Amino acid sequence: MKWYERFYRRDFMELVGFASAQQTENEVNFVKDALNCPKNAKILDLCCGYGRHTYLLAKSGNYHMTGLDLSDHYLDIAGTKFSHPRVTYVKGDMRNIPFENYFDAVINLFTSFGFFDRDEENEIVIKQVHKALKPGGLFLLDYENKFYFVYNDVFRKERHWEKVSNDKYLLFENEFDAEKEREIFKVHVLEKGIVKETSGYNIRLYSFPEIKKMLAGNRFEIIRTWGDYQGNPYSAHSKRLIILSRSLS
Repeated sequence: MKWYERFYRRDFMELVGFASAQQTENEVNFVKDALNCPKNAKILDLCCGYGRHTYLLAKSGNYHMTGLDLSDHYLDIAGTKFSHPRVTYVKGDMRNIPFENYFDAVINLFTSFGFFDRDEENEIVIKQVHKALKPGGLFLLDYENKFYFVYNDVFRKERHWEKVSNDKYLLFENEFDAEKEREIFKVHVLEKGIVKETSGYNIRLYSFPEIKKMLAGNRFEIIRTWGDYQGNPYSAHSKRLIILSRSLS
């Protein structure tokens, strides 16, 4: 079983914590401003997780939202906690998006790209996004800036602890595979000093030129980039790499 088939579970997220409502609202406001889509636009939240962005975009932006994710656990939370008349949740793999020439925009947030072992598999996702979009549709990709990750999370926070209770702790580990250019994250759940569970992810971190090449090779043109959800410019010091592109016919 691949890491992305076992990492995204309800019980694990309840343990490490969900994003706050304020954080989600700030992110959704940025997405709405970046896309500037008209009312009733059809938007796909690709790898929607438990639906926090999907729901709020439908509610506050009057968009018709589709959330696609592979995790049954997350989709169960989405359907229970983040349902809305203008939201449809679909189980699916981002390498095979079951729509064609349908959406006005696709969003892919919080480094939900680069999951797969081979670059060719990751590029299939870009091809599928283009297929799902109408001509001239927008693609907003929010991605980890690997320079920031290596400097801040590997060099400065390679291992750190978080207390859950007197008997339970979380140990977080950050590693960068320089040969394969992959972010390797692990979290260990310890009870009374004994490791009870380990989970994590292993994501290919592409540079901006690499993503730009993939987008151009799959008929996208880049419109703008940002370095965070506050709208600051992208640089080596930015926490995020956010790219807005347009599909070409």
